[in-house]
Amino acid sequence: MQKKKSFFREATKAEIKKKNFVEVAELSDIANLTESEFTIIAPLVPKGYESTRKFMKHGPEVKPRRYYSLDQALNEGRTPVQLREQAFNNITDPFYCGYTFLPIGRDRRKRKVSLVECLEGARIYAYSNQVRGTEIKIRPYDKSKRVRIDGAEIVCNLPSRTKGEERIKLKLISVPIIDSKEKHIISLNIGSDHSCPSKRFNIRFRYSDDKEGSGIVNPCAHEIAAYLSVIEHYWNEKNIIPLQMCQFAIPSQKTVDFYLKLRNNVLVKDQFLKSKDKLRKPDRADKEIVLWSSVKHLGYDKTFYSKRSRDGDITDYNWKSQ
Repeated sequence: MQKKKSFFREATKAEIKKKNFVEVAELSDIANLTESEFTIIAPLVPKGYESTRKFMKHGPEVKPRRYYSLDQALNEGRTPVQLREQAFNNITDPFYCGYTFLPIGRDRRKRKVSLVECLEGARIYAYSNQVRGTEIKIRPYDKSKRVRIDGAEIVCNLPSRTKGEERIKLKLISVPIIDSKEKHIISLNIGSDHSCPSKRFNIRFRYSDDKEGSGIVNPCAHEIAAYLSVIEHYWNEKNIIPLQMCQFAIPSQKTVDFYLKLRNNVLVKDQFLKSKDKLRKPDRADKEIVLWSSVKHLGYDKTFYSKRSRDGDITDYNWKSQ
């Protein structure tokens, strides 16, 4: 089994079991666990789904307000951050597999973003800024006259999270960098030529009552980390458009701390396991649901809206388990 680099390493089940067990009344209480404590929760995927994978493909989605034309987007004038804030603050339970937005134009494939991928993208981005020799390198193609209408294309070269693996190369497309009316459409069409296991096998066939079709693009941590580097690049040129029109939720330091405890201080009691103790680490769906429970408990501003005055720079976030 390939090993993660130390920056991305997390406690194993055996290491977690050696800590002091503490009961929690609510999922939000995970935030109060110390480094020497752990808790056990029940599986979180709702009944009616055959597996974690089924839930992550077909579970409920948080849906920021849809725009179906440029005129509609311009008339309302709200940015992706404002649309996410409204949608995130209106959730009534935590049982979501991600949030989605719809492109306008020829590519009608829905984009579905996982909060777990947002966290992991932020972690890769922080790693590239905190560990020498791991920088994310970008090469923008942004001089064409079509950039105002179609967005820029940006070639990115990122570090791998796994020891001994080659760096990852991808090209982001439809990146908004110009303060034009088309920036609303461009940001909704964000995509890339990247393919990795978390995307390659995420094939989804729609249910008969699914009105938005089966074609879905699932941005992964690599693409999100690359986009964060694009924000930094243009920010240094006094251009805020990539940040203003960012379709990816950027976590607060508080959410990073919570996520690390979820991954290093929590086990799941799963009666379907064959092991004697019936314990496992939280799976993909468990983590996604716990993160949405934090959004429901604390609200968007404290969870997935990064404020430099409160959190510091995302490049300097602390990713060490407390």
